Amino acid sequence: MAVAPARLIERDDQGHVLHYDVLALAWWMLSRREEIGSDRLDEHGRFPAEASHAFRHGYLERPVVDEWFQVLAAVMQATWPELPLRRHRYGLRLSHDVDTPARYGLVSPPRLALTMLVDLLRDRHRDRRALRQAPGIWAGSRRRLDARDPFNTFDWIMDRSEPAGLRNVFYFICGHTDPRRDGHYFPEHPAIVDLMQRIHARGHEIGLHPSYHTFRNRAALLAEARRLRRTCEQAGIALVNFGARMHYLRWHTPETPHNLQAAGIVYDTTLGYAKHPGFRCGTCHEYTGFDPLRNEAMKLRIRPLIVMESTVMRPLGHENIDVVEAWLRKLMQACQRVKGQFTLLWHNTMLEQPLQRELYERVLQIHRELA
Repeated sequence: MAVAPARLIERDDQGHVLHYDVLALAWWMLSRREEIGSDRLDEHGRFPAEASHAFRHGYLERPVVDEWFQVLAAVMQATWPELPLRRHRYGLRLSHDVDTPARYGLVSPPRLALTMLVDLLRDRHRDRRALRQAPGIWAGSRRRLDARDPFNTFDWIMDRSEPAGLRNVFYFICGHTDPRRDGHYFPEHPAIVDLMQRIHARGHEIGLHPSYHTFRNRAALLAEARRLRRTCEQAGIALVNFGARMHYLRWHTPETPHNLQAAGIVYDTTLGYAKHPGFRCGTCHEYTGFDPLRNEAMKLRIRPLIVMESTVMRPLGHENIDVVEAWLRKLMQACQRVKGQFTLLWHNTMLEQPLQRELYERVLQIHRELA
């Protein structure tokens, strides 16, 4: 039986010896090798956080790959003081999945009536004033999203993010492979085209939100990527290189990244967990995708998702805003310590309530403190 070394790092006459295989850890975490062949999938066919080694052993909320690379960098610097190493800076990446761009606009009259009935009888937290104005909001959304619609928070988002120096990304659905789970809008709708043009004009980014079943359907994913390119071209938007995030964070290693790469997607930012925040890939740095079965690097870049707003807000409740803020601050500080990127998904539909907006602004303030 092997005996653990007394010291993790030892110095000898040739330099230093690090008694840990950092590169093997990095390969295992970054390639998502542990997910291949797993039968512990959730109801959406996703590899859940609870099945991961990181969750079961209590380090999911630590960027362990980045932490070990810091150790490796320190050892290399001590051995070769003149060795130049790449320097990184902490940053915040804010992104928004446009699942439902409007609460009352862009839907058929029967669906509008159903939505109003649901809001009246079941969703008591809905804005009563907006509910009373719903028919007018619907009629006013034919060419441009009505400003009174509760889900039309896009200008509010950009107005708050721009003073912080942020360029947000908005991912649009461009297909319907599941009638129940995919968005009830089309990218060619005049109001969506207008929204895309305004986002682009303000210097923010447009990306693809592939529909529910595309994570294992290459043909559908390619068709949706072509549709986004065509829509943007016709709208006068130069969409050369763009990224994606899979709907419902559905992901299958290595099939999904190969499909994204085939569709000409430059980067993907799906790899986080829906029910737990943290570092699914062990890092908060962008990196080159890797197929662990073919043992080859890919062209696709991976931007790990650290947390989705509802992941921390729903289990604690909106009234516990201070607790949610503390949780987000802890994750942001973890990224800041390793000079990585805190990638946060915040849906436009989760800014309807005053406390939701207050929390968004608090996140921006934390970012200013850490940057």
